[in-house]
Amino acid sequence: MEEDIENHMMDQTDAKIAENQTLRDHKRKNEGSGDVGINEVYIKSKPERGDLPRKNEYPMDSAPRGFAMIINNGSFKPESGFNPRKGSDKDVENLTDLFQFLGFRVFSKQDLSKGQILKTIDGFRTHINGKEIDVEEEIIQKFYNTECPALQGIPKLFLLQYCRGEELDFGVEVRGFASSLESAPLQNPPKLPSVTDILIANSTVPGFVSNRNIHHGTWFFQCLVSVFKENADAMDIRDMFDQVAILLNEKESKDDSRRKQTFEVINRGFYKKLYFNLMGNVAEDSDDDVDCNLNVNEELQKKKDGFKRKLRDPWTCSFD
Repeated sequence: MEEDIENHMMDQTDAKIAENQTLRDHKRKNEGSGDVGINEVYIKSKPERGDLPRKNEYPMDSAPRGFAMIINNGSFKPESGFNPRKGSDKDVENLTDLFQFLGFRVFSKQDLSKGQILKTIDGFRTHINGKEIDVEEEIIQKFYNTECPALQGIPKLFLLQYCRGEELDFGVEVRGFASSLESAPLQNPPKLPSVTDILIANSTVPGFVSNRNIHHGTWFFQCLVSVFKENADAMDIRDMFDQVAILLNEKESKDDSRRKQTFEVINRGFYKKLYFNLMGNVAEDSDDDVDCNLNVNEELQKKKDGFKRKLRDPWTCSFD
């Protein structure tokens, strides 16, 4: 009996591509006609870069291409009250494989305290269990031009996977469905703004949870790894993020709540193109969970009862 209940609970949070009856009918109508199904994320052709101007690109021709630091906190102290983040080890595996594929040297750390995280970040610039970290102040700002002049002009990408609140995204019904930065040479020495070359991708938007599959990893990183591996040889990173958004938009949990998720990209002076210049399909989800300590069924009932949860500071995350 317990095994049946457990399997039922895992099926309730099994993500899939959203497909109502109208979409299924549309898909069947197109089968055999050579048309692309409505649920498919399909990139018809890759851009050719051979004749494109390179002056507005970040240089990516070193070996290794760059350095990637992966910090994963999947286990927590019992007194924290937080459950283990089952499936986060799959994120580490997938991201390590992706960035090695892109030509980066990868470093990874597991289950660090706040002090260990900050020490690791500080050491990484120069080459959490039980405490809250201000991601903005204590991590991202450490890479500003004023704080880290050695990395001026170098693209810095932050991929942040954590809940930014406790609201579950249940989706909404679809209505009516049937000036150049370049200037002339200056007389005075050139200056840079304090903040440039930073691109931040948050796995969810302020106030909402992130979803995680206990076998395949988080929804956000599933989509990102799939898109980057397919297109990193010819597509700019911001165009790839557009494709990640399309793929993530297709995801939906199989439980009654039909949970959804969207992510955001924050651009801070990241005005050049970034192509990874390579050196050398996501499977159907099952057993999904939100990436924080919430009970989905309880939250769904509260949603039905009109309960509104107070949002947490979106730039503060707990590693407990």
